[in-house]
Order: sequence, then structure tokens, then C-alpha cells
Amino acid sequence: MILTKGANPEINVVYIGAFVINRLQESKGRKMKITILMKLGESELSISIDHMILTLDWLYTISAIKYNNNEVSINETAQINDKG
Repeated sequence: MILTKGANPEINVVYIGAFVINRLQESKGRKMKITILMKLGESELSISIDHMILTLDWLYTISAIKYNNNEVSINETAQINDKG
């Protein structure tokens, strides 16, 4: 369950997760070093590393991302079809 009432939406895992997925989609090869993602979260969203780790854990748990050799990438089987 994701809490929405009384919580700051900018530190919600869904909000941060959308940010992460967007950054991965914009990056070359749809992958990025985890340290770069952490720095982007701190600079662009002003969130703590704890919030980013929680979000990456959640994205990994729902199979939206993969993690390999310090790189995070979009899980190809979980990509959304843009032909809506």
C-alpha cells in the first residue's frame, strides 16, 4: 500500500519512480550508473539517498528496472508500449 494522505507527493515512491524511469528512457542505452541516478535525485528533486534507495528497491521489486554491475536499466519486459 502506498500512502497518499498526509504525505509529501514529492517524496512518494511513485513520483520518484516516474522521475527515475523518465531519466532512464532519456539516457543512452536506457541505462545509467546508480551513482548518477543518486546525484540526479539529490540535485533535481532535493531528496535524500534513502528516498532514492527506497524507490529503486520498489522499482526492482515490481520488475520495472534491472540492476547489473552498478548500472540501473529499464526492464525490457516491463516497458510501456508508446503506440497507445
